Amino acid sequence: MTDQRNPFAVQTPEDLTAEVMVSLFVDVFSDFSMVEKVGHTFLHGPRGSGKSMMFRYLEPDCQGAKHGSQPLRRQPFFGVYLPVRKTDLTVTELARLENSHANVVLNEHLLTAAVAARTFAALRKAPVHDPTASFIQELRDFYARGFTKLVRQSGFTTELPGVDASLSVDDVLGSMQAICDDMYLEAANYLRRLSFSSGPVPYSGPLIGYLDFMVPMVQGLKRLSFMPDGPVYLLVDDADNLNLTQTKILNTWVSYRTSADLSLKISTQLRYKTFLTIFNTAIEAPHDYSEVYISAVYTSKGRSKYPERVREIVRRRLLAAGLEDVTPDHFFPPDEAQERAIARIGERIREEWETSGRGFRPSDDVTRYSRPDFIKGLRGRSKSGSTYSYAGFSQLVHVSDGVIRHFLEAASRMWATAKANSGSHDIRSISPAIQNQVVRDLADGLMAEFDKLMLDEQSDIVVRLRNLVEALGGLFQQIMLSDRSERRAFSIAFSDSPDHEVQEVLELGVRYGYLQRSFIGNKDGTGRTPQYILSRRLAPRFTLDPTSFAGYQFVQNEAIRKALYKPASLVRSVRNLGAEAALQTQQQNLFEIE
Repeated sequence: MTDQRNPFAVQTPEDLTAEVMVSLFVDVFSDFSMVEKVGHTFLHGPRGSGKSMMFRYLEPDCQGAKHGSQPLRRQPFFGVYLPVRKTDLTVTELARLENSHANVVLNEHLLTAAVAARTFAALRKAPVHDPTASFIQELRDFYARGFTKLVRQSGFTTELPGVDASLSVDDVLGSMQAICDDMYLEAANYLRRLSFSSGPVPYSGPLIGYLDFMVPMVQGLKRLSFMPDGPVYLLVDDADNLNLTQTKILNTWVSYRTSADLSLKISTQLRYKTFLTIFNTAIEAPHDYSEVYISAVYTSKGRSKYPERVREIVRRRLLAAGLEDVTPDHFFPPDEAQERAIARIGERIREEWETSGRGFRPSDDVTRYSRPDFIKGLRGRSKSGSTYSYAGFSQLVHVSDGVIRHFLEAASRMWATAKANSGSHDIRSISPAIQNQVVRDLADGLMAEFDKLMLDEQSDIVVRLRNLVEALGGLFQQIMLSDRSERRAFSIAFSDSPDHEVQEVLELGVRYGYLQRSFIGNKDGTGRTPQYILSRRLAPRFTLDPTSFAGYQFVQNEAIRKALYKPASLVRSVRNLGAEAALQTQQQNLFEIE
């Protein structure tokens, strides 16, 4: 019997041990090295794209385990992980202070105290080995001569604990963490007391900031011989959840350019509120920081190692489950009958290439047409396009849309279904039928999410986004069923500029993962234009080929604006008249087909 716990269960990174993190972590980013470099960095990407996993991996306990219990002093940097979602930084009562200077001061105090407490918590998890008891003396000196001075300067009046020879490294670090927690709680409790007062309430507690507390504290820590020579990396995860004032404060910290001692690594889910500082000046890339966008299309051929990295992630999880002799392709097998049928179509295309080929080589036409022709044949004979099977490791990778959590969530559901059907038997593969059903259910669920989205956004813009998704999915389906030379369209690009209404809907689609944004050359070759790609998670919803890359449509703003309100009209005209005729009949072309 193997370990039959679900190997694809998605766990919160901060809940994983360093050993488990190191055994499971695979760099799914092409730009991971940029994040590891000294300097302030923004990391943008949708939920589940691996940002939290990477930040957790950069913590010192993981970096130590990565090289076999490597001591902290030999590591290249010291990572402090602050998951904003797991803090109460956005205390509701802060809204009472929005129009006063106290708003900035208290918000910075809360943010600084939270970061400082996390710094000592990270040190307590770090591999600080002190066989000769030399480090503890250094730490006592830092506490007595550096840390306590900074604390007293902040206005902290509570009696500070002493440190004596009986205390360990962890004891001293724990004391400093507790003091930072107390400074945070004193301000947080003050804010809560505001709820019971209609008038102003004076605050008499400590106040700390980035330049007067955090930076000198870090500089003092870096001088200790057990610390790395490199900088401290402050890993602020899900910074979208900070309030507007805290966001401006964080940007102000970026503008100070303290990266040699303290580099800020900030992750967002594409909803970062502003890039202005508290002085209303903008921070700018690459002058103040660098940026990494994970939302690039990682499944694109020649542009990413994402498929190989997913394969490695799956291999490691199967290994952890005791399935060392099972490959990802064997664990997620394709529908063999379907693949044989597609292969036969491919052979026919290869044989006819000399007389009717469109590509430079027979293999080009086989890749371009065999799978769309199979799907077209299903629909043409029996209107049963839904019988197409979205199974097989390769297809599942593409359907995951370049976001590793999408793959793992689907795989976890597949495993749970297979386990329920198998009884006490070990799971050594997932049947194509289960794979197909799960990804279809997830595609339907993604469309159903629009109802929940209306609770967070204005309902009219959500309706327009849903209409756009339906229009694009239906359009790409009709193009795939046509006789065009390139039928695997999955994206649009503008030949003119989208107006404010269209841009607002497109940005909402990118933010919630219905669309991805990339860039391609514009039609006249004079620059680059945004390209918006429909999420491949929706391929089963519209019976599209998720492995397509090359096809895209140049569109005009007016066409997309109309699609926001009448999606069925677009799809119906394409279906009834054919793509070329329907899209060229209006005075202003609905779509320009390249």
